[in-house]
Amino acid sequence: MTVAVDEQQQLKALIRQYIDEERNVEKLVDYLSRHEVVGLEVFAYLGFDKMDGHLFQSVAKDVFIRRIPFYFHHSQGNLDNLGTLYNFVIRIIEYSRISYEEELERFYIALEQLYHDYRIDTVTIFNYTIRQTGYVGEFESIYTWLHYLELARKLGVEEKTPKHLIVDYNIVRERAGLKPIIYEIRDMYVGDYIERNGNILKMEGIFPCDRNNQPILKWIGLRIKNAKRIWVDVNDRLKGFLYVEITPKTKVWGLNAYGEAEDGSDVWYDLYTGPLLMEFDYTVIKDKRVAIKMTQKQLAEAIGASDRTLQKWERGETTPDGHFLLRLMNVLDIKELSEITKIQDVNDI
Repeated sequence: MTVAVDEQQQLKALIRQYIDEERNVEKLVDYLSRHEVVGLEVFAYLGFDKMDGHLFQSVAKDVFIRRIPFYFHHSQGNLDNLGTLYNFVIRIIEYSRISYEEELERFYIALEQLYHDYRIDTVTIFNYTIRQTGYVGEFESIYTWLHYLELARKLGVEEKTPKHLIVDYNIVRERAGLKPIIYEIRDMYVGDYIERNGNILKMEGIFPCDRNNQPILKWIGLRIKNAKRIWVDVNDRLKGFLYVEITPKTKVWGLNAYGEAEDGSDVWYDLYTGPLLMEFDYTVIKDKRVAIKMTQKQLAEAIGASDRTLQKWERGETTPDGHFLLRLMNVLDIKELSEITKIQDVNDI
């Protein structure tokens, strides 16, 4: 009898943290004493009309009790307490990559672990990812946070709510022998990933930084060689811009900027090449000439050059100057300099 009374008192203490009216506390305890399975009707019984079938599906009584903190958490409507269960469930309905029922159960289990295993209060649970991402209801970020906590516990790291989760998560992933998350840059305009102003390149995205606000390039989907200076201008969520002060030998590649390979593997795309890294691709002249069925003599006459000069260009012995290059591009229908330029590969520098 004493055990049952103690359990009931503990249950009341839990419920009082989330339900203000003592009358409803007593009603819920009474309901739970009479039901082994809790259905949606319990919320109407308590006078709550906000819970619906999307947020709640019938569960065993012990499961319902473990999830009381989430079912009855309410927002204060300010930046420190804005998130609710409803925000997350709506995004699950819209963005889940598995069935809604499976995702919802996975989400609830994650909440239980955060609350019961890691002793994190509901205000923090529902709002920490908002501060990290800038979005309300980012359920995938909950899973990232939980995985961080699991790895941190194994590694003896005590911080539960790091200032920048994406940074600390990669730190513990690497310490645990896992691959870090790589943050790819975003297109600033349609199909354009770099904005150039003089000798400064500007790129947009999420940029993990160290404690000195320096970008951690190994975690960013960029390869940058021979830059004079690299820095960022980001907000508290590490979203913003990365800047590169270029030199004549600077080279920039972007990871999967224009999509992955057909087999799903990563592709590094050329985004910027300094002039001293660009070489004339002499093989293009012959290839283009043959494609349009012109002889060396015909092409030489068309651009006002000698046969011998053209032969040297096609063998790579000499390079056409700007005057002849423009004429070659016109006759051979070469629209972009990139078509007659050899650019070094990401692994060559």
